Amino acid sequence: MRDILFNGVGWTDVALTLNRIAVGLFFMLSGYHKLFNAERHRALVDQLKELGVHAIGFNQWWVPLVEFSAGAGVVFGFLAPLAALGLLFLTLVAIVTSGPQRIKVYKPIDEADRIDDWLYLPEVLYAFMLIVVISAGAGPYSLDALILGLMGKHGA
Repeated sequence: MRDILFNGVGWTDVALTLNRIAVGLFFMLSGYHKLFNAERHRALVDQLKELGVHAIGFNQWWVPLVEFSAGAGVVFGFLAPLAALGLLFLTLVAIVTSGPQRIKVYKPIDEADRIDDWLYLPEVLYAFMLIVVISAGAGPYSLDALILGLMGKHGA
């Protein structure tokens, strides 16, 4: 019992895998809808304009393409740390560009509430989830592990 209280229940590889799949699936589906659903694509373009993002013609396709492809890389664990790093960059840009406006709408009553409001933003949670993937890698249940295993067998 003491071991569980201080060290957790174990299954770390399963927990890291679930974290990787959840955050990757979010980005993969989000990117997919922005690429292939006209209404979602228009909403993205409108949001980019509203936030004053430059090169809208490029970013309206680049951002969802990165979300979709890097999200898939994270889901399947293919070059997962690199894919997660790309998604972390997009997430940090989203936090910096749209976060302050949303925090203002929440009308924080003091600094503690302001911190709470920032932590309430889903992008902040996604950033932490991506940092876990960048730090821990894809884990044993991934294409990365399969590829590394094959490389080891063939002396690469």
